[in-house]
Amino acid sequence: MNLPTIQNAACRIFAALMLSLLILPGVRAHEEAAPTNANSASERWSQARAAVIKANPDLLRIIARGGSFNSEFSQAIANNMYSRSDPAAIAAARAKLKVEPQGERSWLLRLPFVNIAVFETDAGLVLVDSGYAPAGPVLKETLAKLSSKPVHTIIHSHYHADHAWGAWALMETGPGGSRPRIVATDVFAEQLGLDLRTTGLIARQNQQKWTPKTWADAIAPSETFHGRTVLKIGGEDFVLTHARGETEDQLWVAVPSRRIVVSADYYQAFMPNAGNGRRRQRFPEEWAQALRQMADLKPTRLLTMHGPAVSGEAEIRDRLTAHATLLETIAEQVVRGLNAGQRVDQIIDGIRIPAELANRPDLKPEYSTIQDIGRMVVKQYSGWWDDIPSHWNPAPMAAQGRAIADLAGGARPLIERAKTLVKIDPALGASLADWAWLAAPDDAEVLRGVLEVYGRRSATSITTQEALAYLEHMTHLRLRLDDLTGK
Repeated sequence: MNLPTIQNAACRIFAALMLSLLILPGVRAHEEAAPTNANSASERWSQARAAVIKANPDLLRIIARGGSFNSEFSQAIANNMYSRSDPAAIAAARAKLKVEPQGERSWLLRLPFVNIAVFETDAGLVLVDSGYAPAGPVLKETLAKLSSKPVHTIIHSHYHADHAWGAWALMETGPGGSRPRIVATDVFAEQLGLDLRTTGLIARQNQQKWTPKTWADAIAPSETFHGRTVLKIGGEDFVLTHARGETEDQLWVAVPSRRIVVSADYYQAFMPNAGNGRRRQRFPEEWAQALRQMADLKPTRLLTMHGPAVSGEAEIRDRLTAHATLLETIAEQVVRGLNAGQRVDQIIDGIRIPAELANRPDLKPEYSTIQDIGRMVVKQYSGWWDDIPSHWNPAPMAAQGRAIADLAGGARPLIERAKTLVKIDPALGASLADWAWLAAPDDAEVLRGVLEVYGRRSATSITTQEALAYLEHMTHLRLRLDDLTGK
C-alpha cells in the first residue's frame, strides 16, 4: 500500500470517528427510569460532546489512534454491539467483512473491531467467537458460502460484547434436530451475569444505546469446562485452555493438526490492554503465562481476535514472548514494591521496562500504559487503600476542594494557577483543576478554566482510554456550563 493510499484510509477512519463521537448517546441510568426525557437528554449530551470535540481536535487524534483495535471502524456497530436488529449496524458488518483464508479449510473473518475464526472439519464447522450481535445475520450468510457443512461447535473465548453475541443467528435447529453447541469456561455465565446486573454501568463504559438486562437477551453456553479440555471434532483435536487474562473467564484455542493458535484477546499488536481502569479485574501474570504456553506450541499461524493474523513460527514466538516478558516485568516490580512496604504511588512511578521492550512497535501504549498495568497488579494483590493515611477515612472530596481553594485565595485563583501549570506539567495542572472544580462546581468561570486545562491535558501523550475518560468529564462540564449560562 503506497503512502497516498494510507493517508486516504487514515482520513476515512478519522472522519468516521468524528461522526461517531458527535452522535454517541451518553446513556444514563436515570434516562431508563424516565424514557420520556431520554431523547432530549441524549440530544443534549451529544451536542455538548460535539462542542467539546470541536474545541479539542486532539481528542480525536488520540482516540483514532487505537479506536478500531487495528481493524475497520463502524460508528453504527460501535454503539449497537448488543443489538440483533439495528439495520445500520448489520449493513456495516456486511459491507466491511473481509474473509481471509488461513490454510486449508481455515478462515479468519475480519469484521469492524473484531475477528471470528472458522474451521471446517468433517463433522461440521467450528467457530472461535461469534462477534457482536449485529454480526449474527452476516455470519450466517458467510458460513453458508464458505461451506455446505452445518455449524457444529461455537467456542466463546470470553463474554465481552464483541465476542459472544453473534451466535443468536446460528441457533436454528439443524439436520436431525441438532443445534450448534456453545462451549465456554465454567465462569463465563458468572461473569456475564455481572454485566447483566450492571447494565447502566456497561452502557456508560461501552457507550451503547442498549444493553442486555436478562439471560433472555443472551446466549448461554450449552457446555462448560474447568481448566483445560480437548474437543474431538471431525477427527481433529481443538484444545481449549482457560487462563485468566483480560477477563476472569477467558480461554485460548490450539488446533495442533493445523499448527494454529487462536489467541483471543491475549495478543494484539500494541501494549496489552491489561490495565484498563474502567473494567473489572485483569490478570497480567496469568496473561503472560498463557502467552508463553502458546509460544511453546510453535504455531505457524496466530489468529488474533483483533487485527491481522501473524504468520511464521519465529515471528509468533518473538511477539508472544515479548508481550509475556513485559507483563512479567511489571508484575515483578509491583510485587517487590508491595513486599518492601513502598507506597503504591512510589511503586507505580518507579516501574521501568527494558529499552528493547519500550521501543517495540507492537508494544505501543495505545490503550494501557505500564503504570496502568501496574495499578491492575496492585488491585489484584491489595485492597482499595493507597497507603496515604488520610485516604483511609477521607473528608468528602468537595470539602477537600474548598479547603485547598481557600489556601489559594479561592477557586478562581486556583484555576488560573492550574491553567499556567498545565503548560509545564500537564498532569499536575489537571490535578489542581480538579480541586478548583470540586470547590466551585457551579462557577462558570472555573468550569471554563477546567475545560481549558483538560483540553491542554488531552493534547499530550495519553492513551485512548484516558482520552475517553477526559472526554466524558469535559462533556459533563460543558453541560453544566450550558445550564449556568442559559444555553
